[in-house]
Amino acid sequence: MNTFDDDTLLADRLHRIGAAAPVPRPDLPGDVRRGRRRALRARLVATAGTVLAVGIIGIAGVALRPLVEDRATDPAESPTATSTSSVGRAESVAQVLPSTFDLAINLIFERDAILAGVPDVVMKPVQEATDEAISTWTAKAEQIDGGDQELAELASEIQQSLAALPETRSMARTKETRLQGVLALSVISNDLLAIPTLVPYVGDAEIDDEIEALGHLGPAFRTLGTQRNIMVTALAKREAMQHAGAADADSLSKEEFAELARAEAEWRLSLSALYTSSSEPQRDSLDQITINTATDGAVGIPAQRAVNQVLITGNLSRVTMTPDQHTASCTELIRGLQELSAAASNELIDDLAALDG
Repeated sequence: MNTFDDDTLLADRLHRIGAAAPVPRPDLPGDVRRGRRRALRARLVATAGTVLAVGIIGIAGVALRPLVEDRATDPAESPTATSTSSVGRAESVAQVLPSTFDLAINLIFERDAILAGVPDVVMKPVQEATDEAISTWTAKAEQIDGGDQELAELASEIQQSLAALPETRSMARTKETRLQGVLALSVISNDLLAIPTLVPYVGDAEIDDEIEALGHLGPAFRTLGTQRNIMVTALAKREAMQHAGAADADSLSKEEFAELARAEAEWRLSLSALYTSSSEPQRDSLDQITINTATDGAVGIPAQRAVNQVLITGNLSRVTMTPDQHTASCTELIRGLQELSAAASNELIDDLAALDG
């Protein structure tokens, strides 16, 4: 727990705007946990991108179509004892998780580079990194056990979207279709981040907790991106207003503030749930990444500290960061979580292999 004086104020403000404080995950029956995992995936993919382009490209309140419907058709409970078939399927999906997180994050960085209007000389290596991640993910995805129809359909949709990536990039480079291209990139990244929620439970408490933890990374990445886009846009507006000589200009609209509050609340819940479900090595990593504030929204990180200052005061008056400083802080946090996702995925792969052996 952290010792920042603003925590009580922020918790009260989040409560008053309808957000719940993070709570420890209870020990739920298997069928309930399976249902919640599906609900988590549905929420993740249905709400992403709501304010993706706010301010930067002049469009507010844009909502993505539901990226993946809740197509679950098997109402069976998760296993209460280890099952050879569930372990084998879990191993099959787990093998693709490191490359899945890597590709999703590369697409997020490519999308945000487009929003930031980076020049072609900067965009080229970003896209090359994405293309390399696509090759790795595609090779791994072909090895997924075909016993899960829901997962097979999702993987097929992702592959179709990746095949259309050249057209998506062309749309993103064209002013008239820029928004559609950017949102299409979000569709792919969030489809990818839904895959960890489809790893079947195996009936081993510790391993099932590891599976649970990986499912919370998607909402964490998504809500962190939402906060970053809103904050960087608002800080850039404030900077432009200050250069123009405007005094005390409010660069954050009511809609942006409300969306920032919602994203911050979900970020806290996702990060706290991730911390609770993770193994001890991964909790140690989260402590290092967040400066021991993982259960408090990572407020030890300058960028997240700035978000909290905005939510407490209702404006940017206490925020001294520049847009570049905020971007750098967020990027460092995302990279830290990216390393965590790889480590947690590989830990799950090893533990499943040991259980299977």
